[in-house]
Amino acid sequence: MIASLVPPCQSLCDIGTDHAYVAIYLAKKGIAEKIIAADIKKGPLMQAEKNIKAFEVSDKVTTRLSDGFSAIAEGEVECCIIAGMGGETIAEILTKEKGCKYFVLQMQTAHRELREYLSTHGYVIEKEEVCREGNKMYTALLATRGESEKLSETEMEIGPYLIKNTPPLFYDYVRYRLYEINSILNKIGENKTEKRSRYEGLKAQYENLLKGEEK
Repeated sequence: MIASLVPPCQSLCDIGTDHAYVAIYLAKKGIAEKIIAADIKKGPLMQAEKNIKAFEVSDKVTTRLSDGFSAIAEGEVECCIIAGMGGETIAEILTKEKGCKYFVLQMQTAHRELREYLSTHGYVIEKEEVCREGNKMYTALLATRGESEKLSETEMEIGPYLIKNTPPLFYDYVRYRLYEINSILNKIGENKTEKRSRYEGLKAQYENLLKGEEK
């Protein structure tokens, strides 16, 4: 899913690459010519280097010890991938980005916080994807620099592109998020009225989205 959002480019960095599987895939497919597989930890980078050598893409993929963009030069890469992190962490990393044109982002949590950051800091969400792995569902997005549009609460939570285009797994994803909301509501005490009110509002919005499936 993440790789499908990456546009063909000359240079790319994968922030938090872990074992460099996405970087290796992109190199093998010829989607990017020069790839920096970056991670903040030496352990994953050592494994990444072994994988890069094993898959014979050392001519295209190099590793770099980097805290976010700290070891990436200004204008060095066209595209960055930041995946497998919380939305707030991704937003923090983006505050120090180095002149990328494309941003492929996959948040594990804090969906709303990341999309709110993008919509208020000069980013445009060009595309979003959703996938299922086991009993979990994930989304990822492609953003570019541009004139941001104001997003509704539901759009920040679920994704404006997903809501507009309703891809095949869209309604399954809304049900998945609705299940999460119901689980949270079951744990919130009646005295936490402000928090409960917010999640009840989200529940109503998700249920409204599911009405589109019935049409």
